[in-house]
This record gives sequence, structure tokens and C-alpha cells, in this order.
Amino acid sequence: MSEMIVIGLGSIAGLLFLILVVLIRIAARLTGIERRLTKSRPSVVTGKETSSAASYDGAFGKFIGERPELLVLKKSEQFAAFRKWRKEQGLNWEG
Repeated sequence: MSEMIVIGLGSIAGLLFLILVVLIRIAARLTGIERRLTKSRPSVVTGKETSSAASYDGAFGKFIGERPELLVLKKSEQFAAFRKWRKEQGLNWEG
């Protein structure tokens, strides 16, 4: 009976170790992907404009031109800030 407990605990410990190794490898791969992505995207802080920033026109283009640091945010966060900016500028229809 005690041999079965030792075997069971050893098996569980081995599986946990394998899971830990897999998680470490996944984290390392994600870090590498993140590094490659940040190298390929020009920095907004240095004043380099991304190609997607150049394609904005109209009110949103003006908004992004005033606040280029918002390009690093998610689209939903950009548009939430844009809605707030439109309200501040009086560009929204009040109804």
C-alpha cells in the first residue's frame, strides 16, 4: 500500500515538473515574439510615424496627430479617448 502511494506521488511530481518545463518554454517563446514585434514597430516617442498613423484622416487623424502616444494603446482604448476628445471639442451631436 505504501509503495502505491510513493509511486503515485512520484508520478504526480514528475507530471508537475513536465508542466513547469512546458510553461517555461512557452514563456520564453512569447518573450521572443514580443521582442521581435517591438523591434519591428517604430517608436512613437522618437517621433517616427507608423504607416497606420499616416493613413488616418479627418477628425481621427487630427486627434492622433495631437496625441501620437495613443497609437500604442488598443483600438478600443484609442476610440474611447477619441470619443472623449470629440465631446471636449464639441464635435458630437447633442440629442
